[in-house]
Amino acid sequence: MAGTRVQIDLFYQDKTPAQVNAELPNLLPAIRALKAKASKINVGQENEEMTVIATYHTCYHDEPGNKIPCNPIEI
Repeated sequence: MAGTRVQIDLFYQDKTPAQVNAELPNLLPAIRALKAKASKINVGQENEEMTVIATYHTCYHDEPGNKIPCNPIEI
């Protein structure tokens, strides 16, 4: 069955998750509301996809000599 897939990947330079939440207080509640109405693709089938997921984390990918892993937090 066809459907609409919404994918958002945002990066905020030099901001912690707490700072982003403080500046955009409606962001997390809006994402949670979207998740509440979404569904998995191909539920119960071999090719079921977990498409109802949203996470955030502090990203260190571009830091020289990075040894800190990204630890996503579920929204």
